Amino acid sequence: MQALKHIHMTLAIITILGFLFRCALLFKQSPMLQKKWLKITPHIIDTLLLASGITLWVTWYGAVSMPWLNFKVLMIIAYIVFGIITFKTQTKALRGIAFTLAIGSFATILYIARTKTLPW
Repeated sequence: MQALKHIHMTLAIITILGFLFRCALLFKQSPMLQKKWLKITPHIIDTLLLASGITLWVTWYGAVSMPWLNFKVLMIIAYIVFGIITFKTQTKALRGIAFTLAIGSFATILYIARTKTLPW
């Protein structure tokens, strides 16, 4: 089970590093962002991250509902939505705001994962 936890944490790091890399390309308006592998790889990594997270949840907690875990799931949804807005919007100001909110959501996810408490 520890191995799965480490895989999950590694995938989380890869996910955020990939997001930051793709955002750097986006903000530089790099044509490299159109490469097929840069469009497909994040979906594969995120699917593996989600699958490992669900497996950990089922294995360690079962169907028990915990406020910190519920909020973490909400923050994951927020991270996804803000990430989509970052890449889909044409407005630079909105792109910057969405990027900042995505990073803030991810930081909150890390905090909750580490402490198993709500951030307030």
